[in-house]
Amino acid sequence: MQLKHTSIDILNQLILASKSLDDEAFRKPLAILSGNTIGKHIRHIIEFYDLMIVGLASSEVNYDQRSHDKVIEENRLMAIEKLNTLKLEFEQQKEDKPLTLLANYSTQENKPTVIKTSFFRELQYNIEHAIHHMAIIKIAITHTLPEVQLPEHFGIAYSTIKYRKEQCAQ
Repeated sequence: MQLKHTSIDILNQLILASKSLDDEAFRKPLAILSGNTIGKHIRHIIEFYDLMIVGLASSEVNYDQRSHDKVIEENRLMAIEKLNTLKLEFEQQKEDKPLTLLANYSTQENKPTVIKTSFFRELQYNIEHAIHHMAIIKIAITHTLPEVQLPEHFGIAYSTIKYRKEQCAQ
């Protein structure tokens, strides 16, 4: 399944990026990230994918339930371990499944909007979400750690990669 393989590719890119950083670079607050860290962005991606996987058991996904796990955002090796665990979870998924997405955009009340969705649709959302955060990570690494080499297409949408290839072929 293309969505599963794309997600695994993204997780592999995040693993390579994490392995390219030392512990200090992973958890150092950066001005270019408004005082946030590369680790926080990687943790954020992990938690979205993880909540989607957890939601498969209950048929409900709620991205508002992120734990903001400090261990994952500060401990590079734990983040890498979690990324590897997610890869294993994706390997086990064989088919689409109906899901309900709960999303609350109100700061005044705790009544989420209920949206019918599916595992494949949420997987597609997580791919785009991860690429967006990877682009931010790439900006931070490029500006603060120019010696760190990222995978060639890190933080670039797959449609953009395809478009660039087509333009080069013409």
